[in-house]
Amino acid sequence: MRLFMDCRAGIAGDMVLAAFAGLGVDMQPLQALFVAAGVDCRIRAIPVTRHGLTGHTLSVEWDDPQPLRTLPDMAAVLDGLACTGTVRQRAWRAFTRLAEVEAAVHGVRPEDVHFHEVGAIDTLVDVVGAFWALERLGVDEVVCSALPWFSGVVVCAHGTLPLPAPAVVRLLEGVPVFPTAAREELVTPTGALVATALADRFDEGPSGIVRASATGYGSRPSGGGLRLFLHEAAPRALSGQGRHGTGHGNPTAGDVTTTGAAQKGYRVETVVQLETHLDHLTGEELGRCFDVLPQAGALDVLWLPGVMKKNRPGGVLRVLCEPRARSGVEAAIFEHTHTLGIRRQLLERVVAAREASLVEVGDEDVPAKGYEVDGVTFSRPEYDALCDLSRRTGRSLPALRMMLWGERGPTMTDSGLPQDAGDAEEDEVDTAPGNVQPVR
Repeated sequence: MRLFMDCRAGIAGDMVLAAFAGLGVDMQPLQALFVAAGVDCRIRAIPVTRHGLTGHTLSVEWDDPQPLRTLPDMAAVLDGLACTGTVRQRAWRAFTRLAEVEAAVHGVRPEDVHFHEVGAIDTLVDVVGAFWALERLGVDEVVCSALPWFSGVVVCAHGTLPLPAPAVVRLLEGVPVFPTAAREELVTPTGALVATALADRFDEGPSGIVRASATGYGSRPSGGGLRLFLHEAAPRALSGQGRHGTGHGNPTAGDVTTTGAAQKGYRVETVVQLETHLDHLTGEELGRCFDVLPQAGALDVLWLPGVMKKNRPGGVLRVLCEPRARSGVEAAIFEHTHTLGIRRQLLERVVAAREASLVEVGDEDVPAKGYEVDGVTFSRPEYDALCDLSRRTGRSLPALRMMLWGERGPTMTDSGLPQDAGDAEEDEVDTAPGNVQPVR
């Protein structure tokens, strides 16, 4: 599932969580997370109608006065939240980025930054809640519109500042914007932080099939709303165009390729490729990383050795995962490699249909993976199952492979099914127990 954020009317932290509530995310579990962590607050999504359009606002209330929090204070709060590691890590990176931006603007060290308004509970709820709600909805990719540029002044703890606020300007570096005549704050620091932290890319609108939409409003009655759209990628046959199609229903090369794959019994999937260069890990640390990444959701982990800068031995770590697992796998890469950056791209892969099957090795039924290529059915024994059989029988893996196919390798029956070489030429191959039977 994808999420499109229409920020053309502006964005603030409370607007994001209010819109998530409109998409059906219950705020009570989020409130329970904070209360259990010792942050006593009340979180409510309130239905409203503005300019004849329905939506939600968000109310966050607390009783005790709040301190001016620094980055270590924020870390202590995050550590106490019983949320997933992905949510906690993404929230921590967001607050760290904000501290770095504030430090650059005001000429202090990041650890000395007092977050002022951002240290209040409502902003903690807005930032953590955005990542938490995204996970609850099972969103794989977030696409964001361009953000509005505005002018005017704002009064804050540092005095009267021009709009956009200096921190907002820094947060929006590298982000597409468009000019407006507005002389009021359309994008708050928390809004800019959340938008840039959530967005995987920027585009003009959603592409695919829209499944749900909602609007979140801020505290100003006159302000516009943030609109969120949940959507899915449309099948090429329904979209009327391929990746570079004209939109007039004419098939492109991309359509032909996808259709051809489907006709041959293959399916086309979207996967994320994550890649980073490493030259600072020990062999043990790298081996541990290979163990952890599949547990985090990686489909495949590849290491390509090479020579890095300053003639240091190193290599490329390349990881494939499903889009919905991307954030967790990225977090695992950062945690277990301490790399300073990850390149990522969305790829298509063509996958052959497969099903569980059995092959007979001697008197043993061995779990296998059955698949078909050009109308011919194959069955490949599972590696773990062969290792288990090797341990139990004392036979090596090469010996089991020879038992499976015979020394001449597999042949095909008239029906296209693999046949044991022993069945093809019984006078040349020993038929004693231990030779493989035809694949079932």
